[in-house]
Amino acid sequence: MTPWLLAALSGVLLALSFPPLPFWPLAWIALVPLLAAVRRCPDMKSAANLAGLAGLVFYASSLHWLVKVFGPMAFAFWCLFSLWLALHAVILWKLKERGLADPAWIAMSGIIMTGVEYFRAEVWWLHCSWLSLGYSQTSATAVLQTASLVGLYGLSGLIASFNAAVCLALERRWKPAAAALALVVGLAAWGQRRAGSFPADGGRLVKTALVQDESYDLGALSRLSLAAPDADLLVWPEYAFTVSGREEPYRKLLAKKLEGLKAVRVLPGAIFPEDMKRGREQNFAWVLSPAGELLGRYDKAHPIPFVETILPANNIPKPVDTPLGRLGVEICYDLDFEDTTRALVRQGAQILIVPDLDPMEWGSWQHRQHSAMSAARAVESRLWIARSASSGESQFVDPVGRVRSSLPSGRSAELTGEPRLLEPGTVYSRGGWLLAPLCLAVAAALLFWLLKQGRRPAP
Repeated sequence: MTPWLLAALSGVLLALSFPPLPFWPLAWIALVPLLAAVRRCPDMKSAANLAGLAGLVFYASSLHWLVKVFGPMAFAFWCLFSLWLALHAVILWKLKERGLADPAWIAMSGIIMTGVEYFRAEVWWLHCSWLSLGYSQTSATAVLQTASLVGLYGLSGLIASFNAAVCLALERRWKPAAAALALVVGLAAWGQRRAGSFPADGGRLVKTALVQDESYDLGALSRLSLAAPDADLLVWPEYAFTVSGREEPYRKLLAKKLEGLKAVRVLPGAIFPEDMKRGREQNFAWVLSPAGELLGRYDKAHPIPFVETILPANNIPKPVDTPLGRLGVEICYDLDFEDTTRALVRQGAQILIVPDLDPMEWGSWQHRQHSAMSAARAVESRLWIARSASSGESQFVDPVGRVRSSLPSGRSAELTGEPRLLEPGTVYSRGGWLLAPLCLAVAAALLFWLLKQGRRPAP
C-alpha cells in the first residue's frame, strides 16, 4: 500500500473511532498506518504532507457539520486542525532519524500528542478541544477512568503511545509493544473496578428538571418547567431569554412565570448591546431561589471563536452557593475544556450544571458528538453533570461517565433525573492536570530543536 493510502486509511480509522459512531477500539490502532508511512519518509516535508492528508480526511469526515456553521470557511478549519497532526508526525520522524531508542520513541509519541492537544485546545487563541484523541473513549467506561488520573489530554497521549508501540511491533520489535499492551490492559482493569465500585449514588439527592426547548419563548419554557412541580433544581438551556434594560424586572417576571415551583432555578440569558461595535455582549446564567431572589450569577468563560466575537471571557469562574449546595455552573462551550471545570472543583462545586445551545440546524451528528464530551469532565471532576441543551441532547451523566438518561435531538420536553451532590476532586484535579502543560513544554523544546537543526548549513 502506498504511503498516501496508508495516511488516508488512518484518517478513515480515526473518523470511525469517534462518537456518534461506536467503534472506539479503532482509536488504539488508527494512527498505525500513518506512523508506519511516516517512519519510511525520506524527509520532514513528506512526513508532514502524509499527516496533513490523514488529518484532512479525519476532520472533514467527523466535523462535516462545520459547513452548516461556517460555510466554505469550514475547509480552512479542517486544514488548520490537520496541522497539529502534521506537527506530531514531523517531530516523531525527526526523533526516529536521530536514532531514538524504541521505548523513548513510543513515550515521545504520547508526550507530543498530549502537549499539542493541550496547546490547540486551551492555550492558543483559536481554542478548540473537539476530537481530541481521548474523546474517542467516552463510551468506553473502563478505559475512560484513566482521565481521573491524567485527564483527557493524558488519555490522548496514552492512545498515541500505544499506536506507536503497535507500529514498532509491525517491524518485529515486540518488547515495547508487549509492555504498552500490559499497561493499557492494567489501566482498563483498574478502570473497570473503579467504575463498578464508585459510590455514584451516594451523597445528597437533588431532583432535577432539565428543559429542552429552542423556541426562546418564555411561555413554552415555563409550561415545560411547571410539568416538574416536585423538582428541587430547574435548568434552562443557554440563551433562553434576552434582557434589555434593567435586570430586576426580568427576574420578577421569571418568578411570576414559575410561580408555584419549589425549585432553585438556573436560568441563562443574554444582554445584547444596542451598539454592537462599542458594547459588549453578556452571556450569563442567573441562579435564583424559589422566590426569585438572585443567589448568584455565572458568566461564560469560553466564548466560541468567530461566533461570540464581542463576548468577554469570564476568567474567574466561581460556584454558586444555594440552599441545595454549591452549584458549579458552566455554559455550553465551557464544558469542552478542563480548566473551567477544574477551577470550580477547586472551589468546592458539588455538581456541574450546564446550560447548552446546539441549534437544531447544526444537525444531530453535532449534537451527539458534543454530548459525548460530557463524560470526560465527569470523570476528571468526580461530579454528576446535569446538561440542558436547547435542541438536544440534554442528559444526566454520573461521575464515572455513564449517561444515566437523555433526551434525543429535536424534542421539546423536560427531562427529570436524580443526580447527587458529591465531594469533588480526583488525582487529576489535585495535580495530575500538570502533565499536559509539562508535555507542552517538552514538545515546544523539541520543536525549537527541530527548527534549529533545520537552519544549520549543510557540511
